[in-house]
Amino acid sequence: MGPQAPKKRLSHLLELAAQGPQMRATLVGELADLLLDWPSDWSEAMRPPVVALLEKTACETDDDTRAKLAARLGGHGELPLDLINEFYLSAPARVRREILMRNELAGGEAGDTVAPNAAVLVAAARDARVRDFAERFGSAFGIAPRTAETILSDESGEALAVLCKGAHLDRAAFSALALLKGAYADDTQARLAAFDTVPQHAAERLTRTWLIHHPLPEQRQTEAAE
Repeated sequence: MGPQAPKKRLSHLLELAAQGPQMRATLVGELADLLLDWPSDWSEAMRPPVVALLEKTACETDDDTRAKLAARLGGHGELPLDLINEFYLSAPARVRREILMRNELAGGEAGDTVAPNAAVLVAAARDARVRDFAERFGSAFGIAPRTAETILSDESGEALAVLCKGAHLDRAAFSALALLKGAYADDTQARLAAFDTVPQHAAERLTRTWLIHHPLPEQRQTEAAE
């Protein structure tokens, strides 16, 4: 590539970003291609803006596009942990395990997480009058309803185990929620065992990611107004 190639490619990516939602899938694909095969003639100083644009765009794209990209992330330890954490819920099992291990080995504190009242939450799960449990569930943990619904619909049970363990709920609370609201067609015992296979520090870090990047709508509006 010539000296103008990086500038031209960045201009092209910004043009795609400016074209709105209809070009999100294309933009995500091109950003991923760039990060996963970083050109030798590109400065490392250009990587953080590309990462930031991918993270923002991925949050705005459809589930299928996110899942396809998440499947490509395995084995790329050079990618920032904050970025790959955004794809945990969309990733296949092998990539999820890699994400968990990276979080477990990461230094620093995961941050404080306020545990919801387990008894109240389990009672709501049992109450047939609660029509939108995902919304009630998300509100209890402080995460967006869509993220809460994705976690509850994860058939492996691992995502629910991550959230419960990250928020310091015990195994009994996790098992009750999994049995009452989990999307398990068969092999329930294997799903319940997910709680024991999720590392504690990794669960806390991922839970913190969901709290920060996928908060309740009212919390996001409050932060935007400040």
